[in-house]
Amino acid sequence: MKKLLILAIVMVVLATLQPLSAQMKFGIKAGLNLSSNSLSNVTDPSQKLQKESYNGFLVGPTVEAMFPFIGWGLDLSLLYSQKGIAFQDFGNASISYIDVPLNLKYKLGIPKLIGIYATAGPYISYAFADKITGDKLKALDINKFDLGANIGLGVELLNKLQVGATYSVGFLKNEVQSLDAATKISYRNGVMSLTATYFY
Repeated sequence: MKKLLILAIVMVVLATLQPLSAQMKFGIKAGLNLSSNSLSNVTDPSQKLQKESYNGFLVGPTVEAMFPFIGWGLDLSLLYSQKGIAFQDFGNASISYIDVPLNLKYKLGIPKLIGIYATAGPYISYAFADKITGDKLKALDINKFDLGANIGLGVELLNKLQVGATYSVGFLKNEVQSLDAATKISYRNGVMSLTATYFY
């Protein structure tokens, strides 16, 4: 029974993807991450924390699958993404993630010439490396996996190039601690990404 159910699901997925084959595009996405995380649970309120924007980059393959004639589709990427947090008097922490965003996409415009698009959907991330810079930060306590949501807008040119901006917010908290352990700060990832995507 389980095998039949799995086979049925596979057949449905293949049947769904088949009409999309002519509308699928593969490409490479790259861009700049501007992290502006929301802070909470600062254990030492006397510290006048001056948060700064942490800048990183993202890059990786992407695929777009659009349903014929209706302007709706899906956008899936596998990205190396640098996120982090920075303070003027404490230093900064850089975290390297593998991001997998899956977005619903809507396009409007003149086909194969120019158009605009909007995206929204969830993402899942895996943190595989981190680095602390500065002499007042001691340790990071980050979730290896992060879940969040994206929303974005952009422009498409000649059916090949997409330039856009996406804001993503994480649902899970991370923590950073000062060297003397007097200050602990919890935060959620919040990132504005400016990207360019080229499709083959």
